[in-house]
Amino acid sequence: MNPTENLTKEHIDIKELLNIMTKIADQIKSHDVFYTQDVEDIIDFLRFFIEKSHHRKEEIFYPELVLAGIPKENESISIMLYEHVLAKNYLNEICNCVENCKIGNDFSGEMLADSLMKYVVLLNGHIKKEENLIFPMADKELSKEKQNEIYQSFVDIEKNIVKEGIHEHYHKILHNLKQKYPH
Repeated sequence: MNPTENLTKEHIDIKELLNIMTKIADQIKSHDVFYTQDVEDIIDFLRFFIEKSHHRKEEIFYPELVLAGIPKENESISIMLYEHVLAKNYLNEICNCVENCKIGNDFSGEMLADSLMKYVVLLNGHIKKEENLIFPMADKELSKEKQNEIYQSFVDIEKNIVKEGIHEHYHKILHNLKQKYPH
């Protein structure tokens, strides 16, 4: 497996979660019942699966692209990394809104729906740029040796940060949420 295949494979689960987040935001805006525990499970998934694993891999991947001269405009890589910062900020907003919902602040539901959607829009755009622009360039321009080296760094992240059984835990969370919020 090469780095872009690994990241694209993880995008499948991330897109599923983004769809669920959209459904929850729509429920909130329709004044339907929503469960803060579901949003807390999403927060857990976002913090660990995306921030500590997926984004960390990308933060190894992108500098390697810059070193290889891909893409020619280095600012596009800066934008991609800045989107990680924005995602973290939106996640903090989501956390604050959930806490306010739990203590009964009326306005918090609408703010939570808005924060969920800001995160969804950001990550959907981020993934689209990666899969349509950056990953094809990387696959074409990076040598097999460099791809193997980057992928080995990904394996190290999996071994040292993600550890055994963690992916299964997050896949179970995702499965349970998909059951509650089907397509």
